Amino acid sequence: MRENLKFLFSLVILISLMFGCGKLSELGGGSTNKLFFCESYTPDNDKCEGKSTKYPEGFLTVVVDIRPSKAKIGVSSVNINITDLGSGTVADTYPYTTDPTMDYVYFDKVDFKKPGKYKVSALKPDGTVIASSEIEIIELIIDS
Repeated sequence: MRENLKFLFSLVILISLMFGCGKLSELGGGSTNKLFFCESYTPDNDKCEGKSTKYPEGFLTVVVDIRPSKAKIGVSSVNINITDLGSGTVADTYPYTTDPTMDYVYFDKVDFKKPGKYKVSALKPDGTVIASSEIEIIELIIDS
């Protein structure tokens, strides 16, 4: 009888750990939204050319993927906010129109004007962060 209780107790602990670890992965970023960058993006085939976190100055496409959180964007407009990591000041904000039912959206022609390290965030109109990521912009050197 005592062996049966030990076995049952061990089984309960094991099941509790399995459920607990599953919840921890959700809390710890297992289902976080993603923001990434492309030199060019083709929506027809979901092709992101030149995906990186380091680019020369100029225009990029910012892609936001909230499918991992199983949510929808839920708003009809999003601001792409670019914050200079060195100074903590907002360098630029670009407003875009969205469909509230979207869970994957791209934003064309986001202009990175100066070299530096930046935090790029997709924000709802009330300032709620949908997703963010960091990027480094380097000076474009053209050989003559």
